[in-house]
Amino acid sequence: MKKIALFTIIAAAVATFSCEPNTYEEIQQPTVDTGTGTGTGTGTGTGTGTGTGTGTGTTTNITYAKDIQPIIATNCTACHGSGGKSPVLTTYTQVKNATSGGKLLCTIQAQGCKTMPPAGKMPQATINLILLWKTQGYLQ
Repeated sequence: MKKIALFTIIAAAVATFSCEPNTYEEIQQPTVDTGTGTGTGTGTGTGTGTGTGTGTGTTTNITYAKDIQPIIATNCTACHGSGGKSPVLTTYTQVKNATSGGKLLCTIQAQGCKTMPPAGKMPQATINLILLWKTQGYLQ
């Protein structure tokens, strides 16, 4: 009986203090626009904004080559390139390993780790794109 109680307490603590508090719904992008045109839709809520697009309401698969590599090249490889600071983030495998290990996500989300990039936290939409790439299975 004591083992079950101890296991329950440990499981609750791990769930409470996990590094990634975002749920899939929080990081899911509503639409990734790949075309042009005027979009229409319905919904509830408040807010303002304008936009165009041909969105279908589904999320395009996020890939390293198309979506993630440009983010890393712009924000990271000046310091974390070949011969630079660890971790080196110049290849798909290096970025995938840094992301799956949690270090990259912790630093770009500024969650108790050193905040990167040094110029300041990336926009949340950019971070969400990296989180979605992870959720979708690190597509190349």
